[in-house]
Amino acid sequence: MGCTLNVGAFGPEPYVMKLNTSNDGEHDFIVTGLGLELVILFAIKMNFTVRFLEPLMKSSISTAADVVSMWQAGQIDIMAGSYPHALATLPYADMPVAVFIDTFKYIVPCPRPMTKIQKIMTLFSLATWISMAFVLIFVSFLFWLMSNIPLRKSNFTGFNLLAQCFSTTWAVLFGISVPQIPISLRTRCLFIIYVWYCFAISTVFQAFFTSYLVEPGYEIQLKTLDEVMRAGLFFGSYDLMDLAKTVLPTYEVDEFKYILYDNIEECVRNAMFERNTFTIVETRFASYVASLSGVTDESKVVCYLDDSIITLPLGAVLPKGSPLLDLLNAHIRHCLEGGLLQVYWSKIKHDVQLKADQMDEVGEYVVFNLNHLLPIFIVLLFGNILSVTVLFLELLIKLCESKKGETNGRFRRFILRSKE
Repeated sequence: MGCTLNVGAFGPEPYVMKLNTSNDGEHDFIVTGLGLELVILFAIKMNFTVRFLEPLMKSSISTAADVVSMWQAGQIDIMAGSYPHALATLPYADMPVAVFIDTFKYIVPCPRPMTKIQKIMTLFSLATWISMAFVLIFVSFLFWLMSNIPLRKSNFTGFNLLAQCFSTTWAVLFGISVPQIPISLRTRCLFIIYVWYCFAISTVFQAFFTSYLVEPGYEIQLKTLDEVMRAGLFFGSYDLMDLAKTVLPTYEVDEFKYILYDNIEECVRNAMFERNTFTIVETRFASYVASLSGVTDESKVVCYLDDSIITLPLGAVLPKGSPLLDLLNAHIRHCLEGGLLQVYWSKIKHDVQLKADQMDEVGEYVVFNLNHLLPIFIVLLFGNILSVTVLFLELLIKLCESKKGETNGRFRRFILRSKE
């Protein structure tokens, strides 16, 4: 074997992944990850013996200070992982070609699927619902007036009572036949106009109704910090945030209430699934957390605000004046051009999805089944219960009236007998 290459690892998963921590009672770390794969290939190509130092997976300002002190002590030949290539790094490190160009964004809860009942209620605007109710009431009164103020005598009694008029207009709106057809010309003209109106409304309603039963759609996506503020979300802070504030413009979130999490993964999971916080995250890391949770369609749980915060190059760094800089630059360029990093990234996501406790399978097609008809059956059940209730009330009222009539008859007979 060749010379020993002391490799430090800095960053969270998937950039740094610790596989082993001991060998024969002594600490001998075996580390891999997206940020170390190209460095490991470089060491194999150059016949180096890789010696991993303890990985620094908890990122903070104190951890960054530990990295600087290790360099000053000459303990590290190369620091790999997700170290930011920022101006603050230049005084004490040489930066080879960046392995990643990652964008930092605000991750927010994704819009939830709307309930079928909620979507159906918003099928028409409020003004349309009000106008439909107004038309129903107005036409009912017109039928009643035309029947009670006739131009000529008629034996038609279908619209003499206001309740009959409301029942008829309600039946026509739902496409149900009416008990009697008007006989006068003006009433028939009004009736046919109302039938055409109800036909147009019901056709539009049924077309959208079926579509929304199968796929109701989603709520409105959060796009700006003002919308996040109105949604009442908390800002999720984690151990890396102290370090992130040194390079990221985070002043925009100072007015939000904070929730402190133990690590970045817990914070991002909360934003994805608990839906009560938002936070700053690298887009690649958010994708990894989604795969770690068994999500196959990231667009369902990974959503960002429109504006990006900053785009930073990330990768390995070398001590000042390292002779490996040019060799490592050439190696990284060749690997990136060949797509090796993308292949390894796809493999990591696939592996963690297979190991996930629960897979979130999202079908491409939605089959129309009885579950989609549940709202219709609920309305039907409610209507039947209401009809039976009204029937029993009518029977009860009729029974009370008959008993009252019998009582009045007995009382009259008693009075007549008394007079006799």
